[in-house]
Amino acid sequence: MFYAAMTHCGGRSCTLPPMRNAFLSLLAVVSAGLLHAQAPAQEPAAGLAPGQGLPAQSPAETSSLVQPPAQASEQAGPPALALEAATDRSIYLSNASNSVYVEARIGPVAVPAEAAAAVRNVALVLDRSGSMADEPIRALRQAVAATLGMLAPHDIVSVVLFGSEVETLVTAQRRDEIGDLDALLARIEPAGGAALYDALNQGAAQLRRKAGSAALNHLVLVTDGPATKGPRERDDFTRLAELFAREGITLSTVGLGGDCEEDLLVALARSGNGRFHYAASPGDLETELRAEFWLLRAPVAQDVVLTVEFGYGCAEIEPLGWAPATVDDRTVTYRFPALCAGQEVGVLVSAKLTTQGPAAKAATVRLRWRDVGTGTERTVSRRLSVFFDNDSRSSRKSVNPGVMRAAVGAVISEGMQHAIEELDKGDFRRAQRELRRARTEANYINYELNDEGIAARVRVLETYLNEVESRGLNLLDRKLLRSGLHNQFDIPQADEKDAAASR
Repeated sequence: MFYAAMTHCGGRSCTLPPMRNAFLSLLAVVSAGLLHAQAPAQEPAAGLAPGQGLPAQSPAETSSLVQPPAQASEQAGPPALALEAATDRSIYLSNASNSVYVEARIGPVAVPAEAAAAVRNVALVLDRSGSMADEPIRALRQAVAATLGMLAPHDIVSVVLFGSEVETLVTAQRRDEIGDLDALLARIEPAGGAALYDALNQGAAQLRRKAGSAALNHLVLVTDGPATKGPRERDDFTRLAELFAREGITLSTVGLGGDCEEDLLVALARSGNGRFHYAASPGDLETELRAEFWLLRAPVAQDVVLTVEFGYGCAEIEPLGWAPATVDDRTVTYRFPALCAGQEVGVLVSAKLTTQGPAAKAATVRLRWRDVGTGTERTVSRRLSVFFDNDSRSSRKSVNPGVMRAAVGAVISEGMQHAIEELDKGDFRRAQRELRRARTEANYINYELNDEGIAARVRVLETYLNEVESRGLNLLDRKLLRSGLHNQFDIPQADEKDAAASR
């Protein structure tokens, strides 16, 4: 199951107007009210107000996002991060097996002065294979020049190129020591295949040369197609990204054009605690690279660990969302090598909860990190308690609308994921069935809440379902669903051939 908000083509004209209109509504509405796995790059995320949404005294009236104040270790100075957490309601039915959702989010409260001086160590791994000839390679040179201009003089930069062979164009060094960047970028010429695996390893090797002095070690891959030399299986690449993440190296990916392997790039970014961007045309490369570098502008925390430990009586624990997690008995653990100013992380976890007397601990959410600049270790935690009652009206009144909306977003995203799997098998009827199942489950979740926001999302999903049931699903829908699923890139525009095929 996936927990992620969704975006569309940003108002650009698609050649399939009915599909575009349906998805524009669906993806925009589902986005509303959800916590993002990564904050959007258009504007900074606001800090979390202390005490925001504290619960009422009566358990029957408790439906706030934030439970009682966090228990923090005694530490001097303001922390760089804040933690908020809540369950989907405060009262559950007695003598029943209840589904409980726990939502937690991390947000930057303050940007320490030291963060501005923190060193960012960034390696660009760039595709220069033969398919990048002409406009793509020119756009790539321009995008890289503009993006590196966003870095501070003391930041570390390396540039690795790959075709059939791998070459380091810029070895890891301070940005202000590179020299004539335009002359170096002019040397990028398209040729050969794509030794993607070796190129990622070489990019990581460059990062390791300066990793000790940096607050952030980050790989950015730009490619327009599949690997054609060396390892090519997705599992090989995701294992590599996981190894990087354990070293503290994060990885984001940018896919260019309709031939990029979005599944591989999404898997790399997810395993690497990064983001996936889609550039539909060469002219979009600069926008997508700048969006990625905007999020890197000020590292505030390192070695971030978020855990959700469920109480006794909880079972069938399942993390939902973009951020990779591990589950050990009753504890779900998320690890983030670094977080930057303006970056907000949200996670959602579900479990089955059985009655344990009048009240019980649903979960304890803990956050641990190291502040950038001072190196201070910080911890904060929240204990989430719930109550049990035979009165269904009390349970309905205690619902937390924000968490329930996030749960609906997860259900719809899961339906999209399953629909993609059926599309890949060529079973269009089953793909439609998965979308209908998501609609039914979303309606069920909203039965008690009767939230107009959720109802609006379901109506938009129904509009899309009505459209595809009248015309049938096609392979273009796969990219549409994948785009919505991960909130990291715009939906590609259909070309004339795709449009003709859908008629």
